[in-house]
Amino acid sequence: MFILCIFVGCTSSHQTLSGHSQEDTEKGTNISVASVAILQVLSRMDQRIVGRPTTKLELPEEYINVPEIGSSFSPDFEKLLAVGTNLLIGDEMFKDKIEDAAKQYGIDTFYIDTSTYEKFLSGIEGLGRRINKESKANYLIEEFRAPLENLESIDKDLKVAIIFGTSESNMLATKDTYVGSLVNAFGVKNVADEILNSDTQVRATNNYVNLNLEQLLVNQPDIILMFGHGNVEEATKSFEKLFSENPAWSNLDAIKEGKVYNLESSIFGSSANIYISEALNRLGEIFNAQ
Repeated sequence: MFILCIFVGCTSSHQTLSGHSQEDTEKGTNISVASVAILQVLSRMDQRIVGRPTTKLELPEEYINVPEIGSSFSPDFEKLLAVGTNLLIGDEMFKDKIEDAAKQYGIDTFYIDTSTYEKFLSGIEGLGRRINKESKANYLIEEFRAPLENLESIDKDLKVAIIFGTSESNMLATKDTYVGSLVNAFGVKNVADEILNSDTQVRATNNYVNLNLEQLLVNQPDIILMFGHGNVEEATKSFEKLFSENPAWSNLDAIKEGKVYNLESSIFGSSANIYISEALNRLGEIFNAQ
């Protein structure tokens, strides 16, 4: 009896370095994650995991010492197996790069679409059902919808241009991009979508439209939002160069009236993340100030 008690006690108290308990292992919930954004969601849902992505981005503290399983777009399946993974959760955008290998190694998968606000929330809802944490998922979704509860004061006729910049180019974001979908949630007008609807010659590439000053002068945005990707410092220089090289930019009402806003790279990005509430609150402040 004494020996049995020692055995039971050790088993129930044992925790691996991955933050994954023996009890969880017995229940078959050996989860590895191939996305920092989804990792942040799982942290809010108090989910234990056995593997996390290799990244230089900031991680939830409880996952820092979890074994690395490779990049988000190309996880190392030998490492996934080594930590006992039977469910890999990743970003929908990398599904084509992951799914075939996952099947070969007999690892189940679940993906979340981070391309837009609504799709991200839908993915969180599905994830809650998948890992049996529906109440925590629903609580998180409610938190992410809360900033949109009082929209009466927002002028729905506001026309917004969202300029997405990299060190190499600048484009307009449509409602089918992440930042565009946040703007769309407020019910205001997106100049990029107006251009697509009015000019049959214009085509969107990955839900972005080539930036054309003449089209902006015709559609005259009330507000210009700018956000960068990759090297944000280089993207900012690209914006400055864009405005300084062509004096015709000064003919835009938004520039004349100083209604140009740089969106903080810490909470705005090219795909959905855990900072949705902060992003929506910031946009709400901008739109309410008009």
